[in-house]
Amino acid sequence: MRAVVAMSGAQLVVFLAVALVVPLGAFFIAWQAKGRGKPKDAPDIPPAMQPGPSDGDLEKPRLEKLQGWSVAFVVLFAVMIPLVWLKEPSNNQAQTEALLQQSIERGAQSVQLFSEDNQLGVGCVRCHGDNPVLGGGTNIYNGVLVHPPPLNNVCGGKSTPIHAAIHNLDDVRQTIMRGRPGTDMPSWSVRFQGALDDQQIQDILNYIVSIQPDGGVKFNQNVCINPKAPGYLPPSEPAQ
Repeated sequence: MRAVVAMSGAQLVVFLAVALVVPLGAFFIAWQAKGRGKPKDAPDIPPAMQPGPSDGDLEKPRLEKLQGWSVAFVVLFAVMIPLVWLKEPSNNQAQTEALLQQSIERGAQSVQLFSEDNQLGVGCVRCHGDNPVLGGGTNIYNGVLVHPPPLNNVCGGKSTPIHAAIHNLDDVRQTIMRGRPGTDMPSWSVRFQGALDDQQIQDILNYIVSIQPDGGVKFNQNVCINPKAPGYLPPSEPAQ
């Protein structure tokens, strides 16, 4: 007895499509496995091991790129170095002025009395007066009446007879550092059994120079900053 299989038109189309796709798929896989249709005599080399571009093809673009960046950097340096060089003096001047101003501010604190709010205070105003600052006068220090000279015109030198012994800035520095034997002025530098280091001495010195106009000392009379002032003499020996 024979079995008769009847298929509709749609089923027949699906059957034929499957019957064609399966062989074609198998052929494609086999073709891929054999080298994608390479000639039979072509060597079977994996892609990662196949010959790459030549040295010329690789090196020329890279060389050109490096040369381009080199030229760009040379141009950049050629422009930037002169600009930095031209601005350097003004930058140095601004930095010097800022450091001097900071030193003057510390010196202004140093001459005042020591307190919790002013721990830089040395107390120069106790003797030299504080109205105006370091303006001299008669003061009582530790119960003793003292008559210290004003320091807001100490750079007047010969122009202010009370400071005729001051001939230059180093004389002021040495007086602060060493004191004046036979007077109430003690030595303040640690080099001479005082309490202040060189930077603190310099801060006070810078502050004293800054207040000379307050004492009426003009530039043409100021032996601390003007070598042409009356009575100016070069320092006889460096500060110690």
